Formats: sequence, structure tokens, C-alpha cells
Amino acid sequence: MRLGFPRALMYYEYYPFWAGFFYKLGIELVTSPLTNREIMESGLKKAPDETCLPVKILVGHLTVLSDVDGIFLPRLVSMEKNTYLCPKILGLPESVLYALPAGVQLYTVDINWREGKREVLKQLMAFGGTLRATKGRIREAFAEAQRWQKAYQRMRHSGWSFTESMQCFEALAEPMKLKDLGFKQVGRRQKPEDFEDGWLLDQAVRSGCREKGPKIALVGHSYLTYESYANMNLLQRLREKAQVVVVENIGPSPVEEQHSKLQKKIFWSHAKKIFGAGAVYVEDPEIEGLIYLSCFGCGTDSMTNDLLARRARQNQKPYVVLTLDEHSGEAGVVTRIEAFLDMLERRRDYESHLSSYGERLDRDSSLT
Repeated sequence: MRLGFPRALMYYEYYPFWAGFFYKLGIELVTSPLTNREIMESGLKKAPDETCLPVKILVGHLTVLSDVDGIFLPRLVSMEKNTYLCPKILGLPESVLYALPAGVQLYTVDINWREGKREVLKQLMAFGGTLRATKGRIREAFAEAQRWQKAYQRMRHSGWSFTESMQCFEALAEPMKLKDLGFKQVGRRQKPEDFEDGWLLDQAVRSGCREKGPKIALVGHSYLTYESYANMNLLQRLREKAQVVVVENIGPSPVEEQHSKLQKKIFWSHAKKIFGAGAVYVEDPEIEGLIYLSCFGCGTDSMTNDLLARRARQNQKPYVVLTLDEHSGEAGVVTRIEAFLDMLERRRDYESHLSSYGERLDRDSSLT
């Protein structure tokens, strides 16, 4: 059995979980191609105008998943205690049913970690019935899925790039991709020799920041940060001129520590992670500036961005916001990041004693 999985939205956070789950069940999980012009235009034509860019990209990816036995699109309500996901994600898959190719069956399951691990397993048990899998196999698949997700998180926290990490999991979920990583496919699928419990031990392929240019942080939703077509290869452009760190390089403990400083907790899980990691970078003296990547019309970003901007001003840290939508032009994005990097270089070499905001607007200012 082959299930399609759109390379959009929650793919960038939780694909390893579902790859491990279906791997254990012997089901091949097929991801859609990298976003291209055809996919983007298809999403723009079909999706309602008021939806955000990431949802429009998701719609485009759904339209190209035709050569599969079904499409898997889970309803993710909450992925950790006391949090929810974005309202537009909560509306899936019902809000994008119109984008499914004709004759392709949709498979979905409700995942709500607010209700606890037992409730999540219960939902997966019910979902397993549609796959004709026994409860014992579902329980094993659930355990494997958690191992794969934890492995992915360890890889990111230890410095692996997003692309390198996903290549490992996609190769196991899609047998044909094993050849791309130099592994032979003999009979049934098998793990590479150095892959143990979802952890690739070959440290040689880790990515390292270039030792040149200023050290900056790029914060924002993963489905924008790593969506190279929509953001016009922003991450690659930045790494050519600077040392770049991202949200996923920060572990959960520092995020929780920063979150505890707020008077009221953030109950959107992604916004919580973005704020926590961004606040860590704001206070890190080695980070010379922050770039917040957002999309037009994102409600959670409107709050998270403001919170981080205030922190940046308090700590006199240069901060810029890049807002993307389907009308964003490459020239405008390139011009802004080049100007920001030039400003950081000039500030470091000649003006490090001056505020990046002109008049002091931090907590020590006498201005009201």
C-alpha cells in the first residue's frame, strides 16, 4: 500500500513521526515533489483568497498526489500539553477536501496530545482499523513513530540541517530513495547499518555554519523557513554570507525557561517554540541580529513578532521582519537581507557603541 503525504505545513515538523509509524506497518509513505511553479500556481487557483500562503501551498501539493492508493492528512489538534496548533491547521483536512484528486481516498486521524498519550493511542487504534492492522501492530508502530520523532529532534538540536535529517527518514519511508543515499535495496526495505532506533550515527554529514560573516538567527515557522521555493532560497542566500542558526537548534528546556518569563502563556505550540528560541537568540551576545520570517495574514505571528520585537529593542539587538505572500518578489527579499547584513557588518566594525534603534527605547529609557 502506498499513501501520499503532502510536502507542506506539518511535513516540516512531524514527518518523521508518520514515517516511522507507517514504516513499522509496512506501508510506503510517498511525499509530493518539492514545491515548484506548477504546484504553487495550482494551489493559488484552487485555494480561497483569504487563506495564508502555507495552506495554499498545501492545496497545490494535494493536487499532484495522484499515483497513490490514498492520501494521508491527519487532523493535528495539539502536539503537547496545554497547547493548540494554528486554527487553520485545526481545520484540516475538511477545509481542503476540494483539492483531492478524483478517485483518491483520504485517510485521516485526530491527534490531540492535550488529552494524553492514552487518548492518542486510542485514536490510532481506531485508525488502524481502516488499514486492517491489529492493535498490537499499531502499538508497536506508535512506539516506533515516537522514536523516529525524537531522533529527528536530536539531530536538529545537534546541528544537522533540515535537508540532511529529512533525507534519512524519507529514504526509509520510500524505498526508491535509498539508492540516493548509497544503500542497496535487497528484497524488503531495510535500515542502513548505522541507523539504530531512528538515530543516524554518521557524524560526518553534519552541517556546520560557515565561519564567515555575522552570526544571525532566522526565526519563523518551519514550513516557511525550509520552503525554499516560497521564500526564494532565503536560508541558502543567508548562509552564503553569514552564520545562521534557526529555531530547531534550540532544545525544549531553554524554550520553556523563556516562556516562563511571560505573564500569560502562549498556547499555540509553534508560536511558543518560535518565541522561546527567538528570546534565547536575543539574549545571546554571539547573535548579532534576528530575522523574523512570517507570512501575510498569519494571526499567531502578529503576536509572536511583537513580543520578540520588544525583546530585541530591550536588548539593543538588530531585528527585521520579512513578510511573504504569493506576490513577494525576489528582488525585494534580496535587497532587504543584503541591507540588513551590510548594516550588521558596519555596526560591528564601526558603530558597536551605538544603538541600532537611534533613541533608546529599551527598559532603561526614560522615554514613555
